[in-house]
Order: sequence, then structure tokens, then C-alpha cells
Amino acid sequence: MHILEEQIKTIAVYGCGGTGSHIMNGLAMTDHQLKQANKPGFHVTAYDPDVVTHGNIGRQAFFNSDIGHNKAKVLTERINMYYGTNWMGIASKAPSSDRKDLVIACVDSIKSRESIARSWQKEGAYLIDTGNSRTSGQVLIGQYKGKLANPYLEHDFLINGDEPPEHEEPGCVDPLQRQDLFVNRMVSDYALHLVWSLLKYGRIKVRGFFFDLDKGITNPVKIDDN
Repeated sequence: MHILEEQIKTIAVYGCGGTGSHIMNGLAMTDHQLKQANKPGFHVTAYDPDVVTHGNIGRQAFFNSDIGHNKAKVLTERINMYYGTNWMGIASKAPSSDRKDLVIACVDSIKSRESIARSWQKEGAYLIDTGNSRTSGQVLIGQYKGKLANPYLEHDFLINGDEPPEHEEPGCVDPLQRQDLFVNRMVSDYALHLVWSLLKYGRIKVRGFFFDLDKGITNPVKIDDN
């Protein structure tokens, strides 16, 4: 078991697409429920340079009225309106340095993970890395120079693996051939469970999950108590 030693006051979310958009909404719920339980909430800064497109509707947490607007700003403005928060949405990728207490990486490229790994510099800060293929995925939590292992050092394939070259696909290609409809939602739920456990109960019993929806398998990553 891992015990939270210092309060998490600031969270950065990198990527507000398939996984990140659902994580943003879940963080708003988490912040609200913590305050309802007389526990301190937190502030979120979301980063994403992309705008909402027609292809995002129905798969990500966006609507037709959001098309053409920046993803990070759309989500934070909506959350601020409905929950009375003052979160920030920034239309850019990871900054050169990030001192947030918790970083949640919802990006889909090794290059983006490399940038986040370089900017994540606060000693003891947490990082949750998320990723998925069509029906499988992983969620891993660690720390920068803390008691939990750094996921980018322990699983170096996340930032040092072979990445297929980018290529243009015709608009008629069904995006569900690349990612099944609810796989991002499953990734976000696992990530949000770790956040909720840390902030509500002050502890986590596992440090991640690997899952496969087609096979009905979930393998937790256990915490070494030694």
C-alpha cells in the first residue's frame, strides 16, 4: 500500500481527447465530491493544442457546438460554468517545466510522452500515464524521485519504444477500427479511481492496471511493500 504524504493541490492534464476529455469531467466530479465531504479540492490546468472536429463527436466528451474550438478551453470553460471552479485550459502542448503535484498524461505518441517526462520536475510529484490500443490499455502511476517508481524509467517503452510513422488516412476510415468505443472510457475510469483513492482515502493499493476488454482481463500492478 502507498500512503499519500502531502496534499495534492494542483493537477495538470496533458491531452484532452479520447481519454483526457473523460478524465477532465471525472476530475470535476472528484473535486466536487471531495468538497461535499469537507475535504480540500484541487486546481486543474489542461493542455491541448487541438480543436474539436466532427470526428470527435460521440467518442470524446464534446458536442456539435464545440466544433472548431480548442479542446482544453472548451472543457475547462464548461466545468467552470457548471461547478463554479476556476480551472485553466491552455491551447498548447507540455511546457518546458511543470511543478504540479500530479500530472496526468493522456497522449498517444512517444514524442509527447518524452516532452512530458522532461517537463515533470517536482520532487515527489505524481504522474499517471495512460495509453491504449483498440481494445486494451494501461494506466500507471508513479512519482518523480519518490517512493513509487517513475513509470517512464520502469517502463521505458513508453518513451523509448518503436513508434509507427504517421500517415494520412482517408476520411471514410471508421475510427472505431483503431479504438473501440469504450476503451478510452475504461482507461479514464481506472486513472480516476487512482486519483479518487489518493485524495479521498489518502492511499492506493495498486500502482496501475493493464487490461484487455476483448479477453475480459485486468491485471493490477502491485505495490512492493519491501
